[in-house]
Amino acid sequence: MIVRPHKVLLIKNHFIEFSFDEEEDVLPDFDKFKSLNSAEQYYLAENYNWDDGVIVLKWIVESSKCDKGTACMIFWRAEPDYYFDFTADNVDEYERDVWELLQLMLAKFKANSFSRSRFEFIPAKEGYRTDWPTALDIWELPKELKDGVQGKRPFSFGL
Repeated sequence: MIVRPHKVLLIKNHFIEFSFDEEEDVLPDFDKFKSLNSAEQYYLAENYNWDDGVIVLKWIVESSKCDKGTACMIFWRAEPDYYFDFTADNVDEYERDVWELLQLMLAKFKANSFSRSRFEFIPAKEGYRTDWPTALDIWELPKELKDGVQGKRPFSFGL
């Protein structure tokens, strides 16, 4: 569960603040993304700058390598309580990408469709409040998403 230095460098160069140096919209290289294993995906999600948008985070969640702990981290870092009053019909267009990402993760947690569950992310330990009231059924949170995922955290030698 070590993220090796050459992979840290690849992540830093291609996925961290990738849009900041370009004058036009640029997407990161999906082929490079596919080379990341589940620990590297966790590391990427942990260090990701949300100002780059959610495309890379969506790649992670949709990946067959995505660990439940990684998805749990992404879910809570999206500050889901902000979206609890929104449906597909009333979410603002500029918020739609995050709303859809949250709904994707909820669906995958409810279907138990993450193949791995090795990496830890406990929302309460990270300072997230998980007892938000939700009036809409689409925001019913599975217990595992509220309680978090037990395991170990991947580590690296830093960015």
